[in-house]
Amino acid sequence: MEQSTRAIHMGFPALDDSHAAAIAMTSAYDFTSAQEASDRFNGVTEGNIYSRFTNPSVEHFERKLASLENAEAAVAFASGMAAYLALAMTFLKQGDHVVLASGIFGTTTHLFRQYFGQFGITATCVDLDDQHAWQAAMCDRTRMILVESPTNPLLKVADLSWLSGLAKRNHALLVVDNTLLSPVNQRPLNHGADLVLHSTGKFMDGQGRTVGGVIAGRKDVIQPLKNYLRSSGTCMNAFTAWVLSHGLDTLTARMAMHEQNARKVEAWLRQQSCVKQVFSTFSPVHPQAEVIAKQQTGHSPVISFIVEGGQAAAWRCIDALNLVARCTNIGDTKSMVTHPASTTHCRYSQEEKLQYGISDGLVRLCVGLEASQDIIQDLGQALAASQVKHSLREVVSLS
Repeated sequence: MEQSTRAIHMGFPALDDSHAAAIAMTSAYDFTSAQEASDRFNGVTEGNIYSRFTNPSVEHFERKLASLENAEAAVAFASGMAAYLALAMTFLKQGDHVVLASGIFGTTTHLFRQYFGQFGITATCVDLDDQHAWQAAMCDRTRMILVESPTNPLLKVADLSWLSGLAKRNHALLVVDNTLLSPVNQRPLNHGADLVLHSTGKFMDGQGRTVGGVIAGRKDVIQPLKNYLRSSGTCMNAFTAWVLSHGLDTLTARMAMHEQNARKVEAWLRQQSCVKQVFSTFSPVHPQAEVIAKQQTGHSPVISFIVEGGQAAAWRCIDALNLVARCTNIGDTKSMVTHPASTTHCRYSQEEKLQYGISDGLVRLCVGLEASQDIIQDLGQALAASQVKHSLREVVSLS
C-alpha cells in the first residue's frame, strides 16, 4: 500500500475516556455493510446517516435542551429564524391563518406577513394582553398562535395557560418563544404550550459566539420538524452544538447573576429624572404581575427605558456609553444596548411602532455579568450626556 493511501486510511484514537465531550466534526458515517446502510436509511435500525439530520454533537445538545424544557424531544436549526421557517413549512399550508403577538421581534413578523403571505398564508397581529382581541382574531383557518413571553423589548407577558386553552379549542398549535427567559426562568410546556422555541445564540451560548435555533415539545410534534430538516438542510453544525451544550452547563448560574445585576440596574433607572418610563418584569405593579408570579420562576435581564428627549436623546445616550456595548444581541456576559425603533423593529411602519409602543426614545438594555456598579456608572454618565440639548452636529444643522 502506498504511503499516501495508508495515511488517508489511518485510524484515529478512541476518545471514550475524554472528560470533555468530543466534537463530531464529520459530514458522513461509515457503514459496516450495505445492509446496515440500507437499514439506517430506511429507518429499520437507528444510527447516524448524514450530518444534515443525524450528528452526535447536535443530538447531545438537543437531548440536554429537551431535559431542561421538560420536553420529550427537541430539534436544532441553523438559526432562530430557520426554526420559525421550519414551523411554517411543516405545519402550515396555503389558506391557513396565524395569530402573532404584536410588537414581537420585527423580523419574525416580517417573515410571516411578507414571505409566507406570498404563499397564501395570512397573519393577524394582536396585543399580547388583550384577551378579547385574541378571541376575535381566531377563525376556522387559524392553525398557529405564536407569542414571545416576555416580549422584546417591552416585556409584556402572555398568560400561557389561557392561550393554551384558546389554541386547543380552535385546534391550533401554541408556540412560545422563550428566548428572553430560558428554561431556567420559564417552562412554557408546563403551562400548556405545544412547542417552545429559542434563539440559541443568546443566553444558551452566553458569550455571543454562535447563531442557532431549537424547538422542543412532544415527540409526535417534533418528528414532523425532523422530517422537514432532513429535506431542507437548515441544520445546526456540530461545533455550534458543542459550544451550546457547554453553555447549558452554566446557564442556571449565569441567569441568576444576570437577574441579580438587572434588579440593581432597574431600581437605579427608576430613580433617574431623565428616564420617563422603565419596562421590566421585576416591578410589582407590572400589569401582568399575577401571571408573572404564576408562570415565571425568575426574570429576564432585558430592561427597556424611555429617555427624555426622543430619538436624539436616546442616540446621544447610546453613543456616550463606554462600557456597555452598542449591539443588537442579548444574553452575553457583556451588557448591550440598542435602539429598537431604528434597528430590531425598523421593519414596522411608523404607525405600527406607535401602536406597539416602540417609541423614538426607547432604549433596550440587556444587563450582563459585569459588576453592577460599573454598569450603573456608565449608564449614569451616558444619560447625563443625553440631556445636553444640542450636540455640535445638531448646532451646525440648526445654524
